[in-house]
Amino acid sequence: MGKTNEQPMGFLKRLAGNQAGNVMAMVAAAIIPLAALIGGGLDMSRAYMARARMQQACDAAALAGRRAMTGASMSTSDIAEARKFFNFNFPQNTFQAADFTPVIQSKPSETTTVQVTAETTMPTTIMKIFGYTTLPLAVTCESRFDIGNTDVMLVLDTTGSMASNMTDTDGTVMTRLAALKLAVKDFYDTLGAGSDTTGRIRYGFMPYSSTVNVGYSLPSSAMLGGTAGDTWTYNSRRMTYYRDTPSTTNTCYRGYAGFGSNNCRTSASSAQSDSSNVSRSNCQTWANVSTSVSGSYPGTVTKIVYAAYSWNGTNPFPSSGSGNQKCVRQEVTTTHTTNVTGGTGNTSLNVWAYNDFAADVSTFITGASTLNPAFIDGTTSTWSGCIEERDTDSSITSTTSTSSIPAGAFDLQIDTAPTNTATKWRPHWPEIEFDRSGRWLNDNVYPDYRSGSGGWNACPSKARKLASYTSRSATPSGMTSSFDTYIDGLIAVGGTYHDIGMMWGARFLSPTGIFASENANAPNGFNISRHIIFMTDGDLTAYQSVYGAYGYQKLDGRVAATSTDDDGLKAIHKRRLEMMCNAIKGQGVTIWVVGFKDQPAAGTLDSTMLDTELQTCANSSNHWFMAYKPSTLRQKFKDIAKNIGGLRLSQ
Repeated sequence: MGKTNEQPMGFLKRLAGNQAGNVMAMVAAAIIPLAALIGGGLDMSRAYMARARMQQACDAAALAGRRAMTGASMSTSDIAEARKFFNFNFPQNTFQAADFTPVIQSKPSETTTVQVTAETTMPTTIMKIFGYTTLPLAVTCESRFDIGNTDVMLVLDTTGSMASNMTDTDGTVMTRLAALKLAVKDFYDTLGAGSDTTGRIRYGFMPYSSTVNVGYSLPSSAMLGGTAGDTWTYNSRRMTYYRDTPSTTNTCYRGYAGFGSNNCRTSASSAQSDSSNVSRSNCQTWANVSTSVSGSYPGTVTKIVYAAYSWNGTNPFPSSGSGNQKCVRQEVTTTHTTNVTGGTGNTSLNVWAYNDFAADVSTFITGASTLNPAFIDGTTSTWSGCIEERDTDSSITSTTSTSSIPAGAFDLQIDTAPTNTATKWRPHWPEIEFDRSGRWLNDNVYPDYRSGSGGWNACPSKARKLASYTSRSATPSGMTSSFDTYIDGLIAVGGTYHDIGMMWGARFLSPTGIFASENANAPNGFNISRHIIFMTDGDLTAYQSVYGAYGYQKLDGRVAATSTDDDGLKAIHKRRLEMMCNAIKGQGVTIWVVGFKDQPAAGTLDSTMLDTELQTCANSSNHWFMAYKPSTLRQKFKDIAKNIGGLRLSQ
């Protein structure tokens, strides 16, 4: 009996100890959880790749949308541009994702930030056998301009050629200046208002022609005239006066000569003996000629007064008579000691002296109506604000090294303090200027300086210092008008002197010059990025006969000898521009240059359309551009603003 029971127990023991049988059972039991793990990993991997691809599309859309924005919030076209980038990077049904529409908008609490969100699902492959048929996909992203403290000076060519028309790609006709005004507004819309806490943005403006209108922005101590009695010398005129004492007078008589001439006699009877016969009327015409004045002013002047003395021996000169009779005239010669100042006891000769004359400018620079010393009829002048430059170095030529600025060229020095006559600026005074021939150098400009037909003495619109604008319609503290109002008021007049515009753009921007107290630091204490946007529609010009920042070159010869022709002056001013640009970049300022001209012939290189000096003035070849249409100019200004601002993903 016992032997019979041992066999089943031995079998079970052997079965329990058999590993092959256990592995098969264990594998069978693990198939389901293993399938779940592998399937879940596969589906999650697919979902991860899909979400990564979707996030890339989101980021691309946000960046594209913000880059397209030109206003304070997204427009319909901006949203369409962003959606185009999203769809390109993540087409519908990618990874079998369900159809969806991304939400693209301006962030509600911060409209200049672009916000993109997207949600969808994708089907599972293996996990659906466990009841999980889809996996959710969701992404969100934001893009904004992050910009630190930024100061921008817009140095704008407002010369006469900016009044000429251009035709845009859509057929719209507008002046070049009108296109520039739109471009500057676009620049603001792209870069924005900034914030004193997160990143202050300030805009300044420097319209230029042959001078700049900066006088009322300067402290009076920087100008000649800031101290009572200050004078500056102008090419002008003064009335010549004489005194009766000391003077000498001589009277003689001359008989009429039908041919040749007779001597002047000490007695009328002797002169009558010399005379030929002539009618009474012809005698009177010959005898009563205009007074003659000869000599130099100031100095000794001889005046001769002529008068009909007798006809037919009758004195006083008869009022009637017929026939031909003897004719005598009286000549009274007076030698006067002259001067060029009026006053008690002085009498005007009614003759102008043309020369260099000093004029008191202490009242003129205040903006008060000031008697013009070039007139004697009470004519007054009011200063527009334009300046003549401080002392320069006339030895600078077209080949002078541009690596440094000569010690005596105060006009090219950005930060040198105005402490004396040589280093202070002088008021530009066209109404007082006359050349030596008597031509009034203000003869082509009305008193408001805005109607010049030739621009030979132009004064552009007033410059404006750096200021923050909360919007284009807002008027900053200390300013008289808004961003838009100022830009809309720009006028086009004068010649194209790039160097004067560039140097004053630098002075208004400098943290170590005359505006250091305003420019050195930002309220938040962080560094300031400084930029000059220089726009011109033409090549640099220079003329002998312009009265501008360097006086009247033809007579003053401040930049070069007065014999230097226009081409020679142009070459020198170009060299001075190069010096100025190198000095500005040496201070860490970024210079952008935009040329704006008519469309050239097909195949023309941009580099042939812009002065070489301006190309090298820009910080690099990526910092200068050409525009041939108004719409292109606007886009270039937007592009510069986007480069100044830091476009980045903020979420």
